[in-house]
Amino acid sequence: MQRAHEVTVRVPKPIAVSHNVLIMEFIGENGVSAPLLKDSFPKNPEKLYQQLLAYVEKLYQKAGLVHADLSEYNVMLWKSKPVLFDFAQAVHIKHPMASIFLRRDLENLFQYFHNFEVNVLSADEMYRRVVSG
Repeated sequence: MQRAHEVTVRVPKPIAVSHNVLIMEFIGENGVSAPLLKDSFPKNPEKLYQQLLAYVEKLYQKAGLVHADLSEYNVMLWKSKPVLFDFAQAVHIKHPMASIFLRRDLENLFQYFHNFEVNVLSADEMYRRVVSG
């Protein structure tokens, strides 16, 4: 299993910022965007679950961030790998609501992958893993 220190969190690269507008790289090909996880049937849901959990752990441990809106609506699949986006609600781990947001993100992962009958950790077990590194 990959651990956070071995993982690169895939996100669209920023291109330009002006006031409150952020332009990011397009994820897709020939004008067709990468599919959202909510619209996809992952080829290997177990591997995808492990990748996303490692992303959450890396964001928390290395960047000090909680996505705070992580769900199948904010994950694209590109070249069989997840790409996280929509960090508008992300918070620093010292934010007073960070723990609540992290638990919600992990519960969303649990609910999504549990539907695929993937052997997932409980939200509490994922939480302990993420915060302890």
